[in-house]
Amino acid sequence: MGQDHRRLDLKVIAQHIFTMVKADPTISIRVLQRRVENHFGFKASYRKVWLAKQRVIARIYGDWEESYNELPRWLFAMQMYFPDTVMFHRVFWTFPLCVEAFKHCKPLISIDGTHLYGKYGGTLLMAIAQNSNANILPIAFAVVEGETKEAWSFFLSYLREHVTPQPGVLVISDRHKSIDGALNAEGSL
Repeated sequence: MGQDHRRLDLKVIAQHIFTMVKADPTISIRVLQRRVENHFGFKASYRKVWLAKQRVIARIYGDWEESYNELPRWLFAMQMYFPDTVMFHRVFWTFPLCVEAFKHCKPLISIDGTHLYGKYGGTLLMAIAQNSNANILPIAFAVVEGETKEAWSFFLSYLREHVTPQPGVLVISDRHKSIDGALNAEGSL
């Protein structure tokens, strides 16, 4: 069997795999690659099949840019028809297994933030812990508008409530002025 073919382009592959991806969006690239090879008699590269699958997913569900641009209108409609709708300006999350694992770690956490670059911006805040074998355990995350005192207060209060309720937890940070302000505020860690 020959490797690839110049006429076996993204459009042709996308058209062939459309029904398979629509039936199962999680179908692997390798499976799609084999199906394309069996049907056309040429082996398409992994990259070409991956790009074709992305094209099909965008055709079925819309692309990321479209979805993101629709969000303000969708949220406005939600508020119009459901006035008690809660709007999120920040999001905090953790995983139950991480919370449970932290109970067996040293009472020490490291916190830091990093700017999110690209289309959407914002800042990712994160807390990590370390077990007795010096393995790192991520325990909590948040996406916020930036490294502000209010954003760090939000993160630290949820961290305290959901992950580190025990007293005496030590915090390591880069001593960013917003972290200092949040830690020194009443009711923080």
